[in-house]
Amino acid sequence: MIKKKYIFFCVALASLMAFGPLASAQEDDEDYYTSLLTQEVEVENPVYKPVLSLGSGIVHFLGDIRNPGKNPLLGDLAYKFNISTLFGKNNYYKLNFFFMYGNMQGHDFEISRLLQQDPTLLSVDDDLIPVYHNSSFKTEFFEFGISAEYNFGHFFGKTKRFRPFLSVGISPFIFSRFQTNIRSENGSYYHFWDDGTMRNLPQSDPNSFNAGIIPFDKEFETDIKNAKLYESIEGFEYPQTTVVFPIEVGFDFFLSYRINLRVATSVHYTFTDLLDNFTPKVAERFGIPGKFGGNDMFMFTNFSLNFDLFSDPEMIRVDLLFAELEDVDYEVMFADQDMDGVFDRLDECPDTPAGVAVDSLGCPFDVDLDGIPDHMDEEPNTPPGTIVDDKGVQMSPDVLAQMFEKPTAVRREDATMIPVAPIWTRSISFTPGVIPAKFKSVDRDGDGYISFQELMSAIESFFDGTLNMSVEDIYELNNFFFSQ
Repeated sequence: MIKKKYIFFCVALASLMAFGPLASAQEDDEDYYTSLLTQEVEVENPVYKPVLSLGSGIVHFLGDIRNPGKNPLLGDLAYKFNISTLFGKNNYYKLNFFFMYGNMQGHDFEISRLLQQDPTLLSVDDDLIPVYHNSSFKTEFFEFGISAEYNFGHFFGKTKRFRPFLSVGISPFIFSRFQTNIRSENGSYYHFWDDGTMRNLPQSDPNSFNAGIIPFDKEFETDIKNAKLYESIEGFEYPQTTVVFPIEVGFDFFLSYRINLRVATSVHYTFTDLLDNFTPKVAERFGIPGKFGGNDMFMFTNFSLNFDLFSDPEMIRVDLLFAELEDVDYEVMFADQDMDGVFDRLDECPDTPAGVAVDSLGCPFDVDLDGIPDHMDEEPNTPPGTIVDDKGVQMSPDVLAQMFEKPTAVRREDATMIPVAPIWTRSISFTPGVIPAKFKSVDRDGDGYISFQELMSAIESFFDGTLNMSVEDIYELNNFFFSQ
């Protein structure tokens, strides 16, 4: 049993070694010939449909109250969804409908320190208490709008690898959950000291020597609008909607004709100065020096993926009827010498007269199947099995009988020989009864006479390449045979 298993294993292994490469070679050949019969061609005037885009990036606030540092990649996360469609004669322009959601925040230590020099007195339960507010803020925003985009197609053409763009738009802007961070985790106010620290007691407090340093906890617990911190300032309001003009520049990197990666940055100019809850009126009220004013702005630096799921492809695969091969003489391959519609390499009757109808093999039709084509058949409806002559006419019994009669023998001296090659006409004389030296090897039985069988054997050896004689020698041998 073990021996049988071993034999089976050896046979299976040998089969894999023998047929494995063969199967792989066959697959490679199939792939090669398939590739020859397919070709990618560009679609003329493809139909472009809306493109979907998803992206995220960093919001960097550019108002009065900013976080330390000017790096545009420092800020809060935001997300963008975009639907775009091309327009214009050459598709160099794009219309975008977008929606953005995110957060932005800021905190200026120095402005917070100056704000607390004059604490605001608020009434809580009929008691006036100081409120040590500061310049921190955080807001959640929604932006949805429309923009027009130019992709510099006049300069870059229709290249699909790398392309810059510029867009300008307009959109409503809603900022909700407008909050500030004026209390620490234990509920005490932040107090900003001249030495740059935040502590739990004012710097002017008699017990300030017991003040401890506290961190800024990033928990924005106070709703700015409801707290009405600046209610006493005349004309100060808290509208939470505005209009934004976004200007965006960036680059598209085409990963495929369906997907491209976009790297972009945009500046959003708003028609409000309240995103950070700090205006020139607030600065004037608290005596804070500096140049304040102008509407708030923010930057959005982002990455996004664009998915063109519905447009026509720019390239399509076409099946070819014929493969264009190198080093192939197509004039010979598709030649039709007799012009009958059948290529010479497939034509079994290559010399059909002009105008004669032929079948798929290039041969003239023969309706009565007598072997004579219809265009030469003088009797086209001969009965099946009838013997006909070369004109397709049925042969009579008398003619057939004459053909099969035994002819009278002719004496040799009465026969006339017709030479079959020019060499037979040469004047070559042979000595009677003597075989020339170069032909003695042909006389295999050594009887001094070259028989017909020995002649045929020599001719066969010549064509097999085993007889060392030239063509002239063969003709001369033939002449000698008939001269014996």
